[in-house]
Amino acid sequence: MIDLRYNYPVLPAHHELFRQALATLPSDEAYLLMEPPGHYAADRAVAAAWLTRPGYPIDPETVHLGCGGHHALVAILLAAQLAGRTVVVDAVAYNGFLLLARRFGVQLVACPLDADGMEPAALEHLCRQHRAAAVYLTPTVHNPLGLVMPLARRRELVEVARRADVLLIDDDAYGFLQPGAPPSFAHLAPERSFYIFSLAKAVAPGAKLSYIVAPPPWREELINAIRTLTGGSVMLLTRLLGAWAQNGLLAQLIAEKQQEARRRQALAAAALRGLPYQAQPTSFHLWLPLPATADVPTLERQLLARGVEVVTSAAYQLRPDPAHNGLRLALGNLADDALLTRGLALVADTVGG
Repeated sequence: MIDLRYNYPVLPAHHELFRQALATLPSDEAYLLMEPPGHYAADRAVAAAWLTRPGYPIDPETVHLGCGGHHALVAILLAAQLAGRTVVVDAVAYNGFLLLARRFGVQLVACPLDADGMEPAALEHLCRQHRAAAVYLTPTVHNPLGLVMPLARRRELVEVARRADVLLIDDDAYGFLQPGAPPSFAHLAPERSFYIFSLAKAVAPGAKLSYIVAPPPWREELINAIRTLTGGSVMLLTRLLGAWAQNGLLAQLIAEKQQEARRRQALAAAALRGLPYQAQPTSFHLWLPLPATADVPTLERQLLARGVEVVTSAAYQLRPDPAHNGLRLALGNLADDALLTRGLALVADTVGG
């Protein structure tokens, strides 16, 4: 099978970097320990420095260390006590969060979105109608749509959030792929924004470390949630990846991934033969919109019969919405260019045929 579902690109040279880094670590038993949440101010300062943008400092006291993106999302759901409460999501939203939220009994409400992301007027109406507690967003390289929310729209949503008194959850899973991305919601509204930067995406799937920013009033709740879930973060990853953040190696890895994503997007453009799709030039996935009249389940079965696995729009919706029919095609899972090109060509042939 040609798997166009998963998006965990690890470049061959990066395996060697890990091997060398592990071989040169000092002999220290502390690396085998867990790092308790809220401790080790130096490690949190490294994370805060990485997340700081010009004009938008991040206070190390608001930063916490988690074990990857999903762990961070669960910790936030627990810390903000969102079980049984309403969270607004995009009409097409990251399926991993939808599954987690449902598992925790969160009531989800879908908000319309346009080319810039979630619509402010619709969000304000839904927040008041449903007495929402929080809003979940993937504003930078949206999963699955690939859009990047402009700064002006982010500021509009911040004003809505302040008027409606709701929390913002900024899941920045793919933001590292976007050069010059706008400030995060943690930068724009630190008093009400949770933010997640996962190194499992930026570095490698096994690098289960995340930097989590929490609003000051939720600091202790988040510490307790992390302690309940895992006891803390893995010291080995915290120190190794923290050193890379400081010495420039993490920035280098990210630049190399952006370059590789650009190359794979060029392969996709050629293989899809003029089919219209949405993507960022440096992202590892694209969104192939389909007509409202398309029979998406049948199309998925046809692709499976031809040996291609994709994720359809149904996975990203609270309920079927033909206006958002589409396929997410991941470019990061296959190391073989010929296999990737063949899979995309089969999609083009099946959709266009």
